[in-house]
Formats: sequence, C-alpha cells, structure tokens
Amino acid sequence: MSFLNEGKRGESPELDSFLDEQLQNQEQWRKELNITKDEAEQAYAFFQWCDRLSLIFCNRVLPAGERALEIATLPDGKRYDVVQSSDGNVTVQPWPFLEEKFTVNVEASYLEQLKFDSNDELTQALQTAPIKTLEWTFVRSHFN
Repeated sequence: MSFLNEGKRGESPELDSFLDEQLQNQEQWRKELNITKDEAEQAYAFFQWCDRLSLIFCNRVLPAGERALEIATLPDGKRYDVVQSSDGNVTVQPWPFLEEKFTVNVEASYLEQLKFDSNDELTQALQTAPIKTLEWTFVRSHFN
C-alpha cells in the first residue's frame, strides 16, 4: 500500500494517517522478522520482479521475433529480460534459476464480457467460463 500510495501523501489527512500507520507496521514487521530495511526492500523488489514476469505471461505480451522484453532492473543494477524463442521456449537473461529447464502453467478463465456490475455477476461468469491451461517452458539459453 505504501508503494502504491506514498506519492499521494499530502492529499488528505486520512491518507497521511494511513500511510504513517503503514510505515509503523513495516517497522514492526521488520523487527519481528529480524530483517533490515534493505533486506525488506530487496525482497519486495524480487516480489515485483516475479509479479511483472507473471503479468507478461498472463497478458500475453511476449514480443515476437525473439526480441527481449525487460522484466525489471533489480536494486543491484542487474537488468533482466525475457525472450521467447522460435520453438516456443522461454529464457530469462541473465538466467536467475537453479534448474536448466522447467515448465510453469496457469489455468485461465476465458471471459467474453469486459465489465461486470457486481462481484456476484463476476463470480457467476468465472464459474461458467471455459478454462484453458496456459503453459511455458523455461530453458536456459547457451547465451546465459
């Protein structure tokens, strides 16, 4: 919440109070977990990296023609890109994984309607929507 809303600080006393509370919570959680602020920020950067990569796949925005798409640049300054090869396999450069090859998949619900008037309407649509499994195989490139 801090990441999403800190830029709005000063817009309202309620928001400022909420953001202050979030900072206090973060301090308490770091203390309970016995981690530094830098360690928490590194973990959050990794979380954002994973989130960005999953959005690239789920939104199907991998570029064609074996072109690289930036996932993110982590706090250590290292930039990570994802590339889909002509055989359909995917690689990340530089390769951050222990395994040389692995497959991931998600179940995708296919909705024809873009907007719903209520949560119940969305829930009903999701329960009746066709489901397909999307799958990607990650392979370490010899260029990594």
